[in-house]
Order: sequence, then structure tokens, then C-alpha cells
Amino acid sequence: MKKLVLLSLMLALVVLSFASTAGAIASPCPRQGIYCLDVWNPVVCSDGNVYSNSCYAYVACATGCHPLDT
Repeated sequence: MKKLVLLSLMLALVVLSFASTAGAIASPCPRQGIYCLDVWNPVVCSDGNVYSNSCYAYVACATGCHPLDT
């Protein structure tokens, strides 16, 4: 009986550890470790935000971006 309880606890820990790492892998946004140049070439994206250039929009995982008409 003790072995069954111990085995169940170990299995639960393994399942929980994979569940927590799977969420981190499945959601890469916002992207980290990417550095953008501070060049003013504004884009507006489908979220309604204006980013200083397409690199900053990419890091923020914005979609549907196009150059801002100035």
C-alpha cells in the first residue's frame, strides 16, 4: 500500500513538472533576449499600439503591423 501511494505521488510530481514547463514553451510572448535598434520607423499594429519600429512590434508579439502614415 505504501508503494502505491509513493508511486502515485511520484507520478503526480512528474505530470505537474511537465505541465509547468509546457506552458513556458508554448507561450513565447513577449519575446526576451532580442535587442532592437532605436531607429524611428513607426508601425501601427492590429492591437492599436504604435511601435517605434517593426523590431519592437515583433518583440511585443504584435501582429498585423504596417507602416504608420506620417
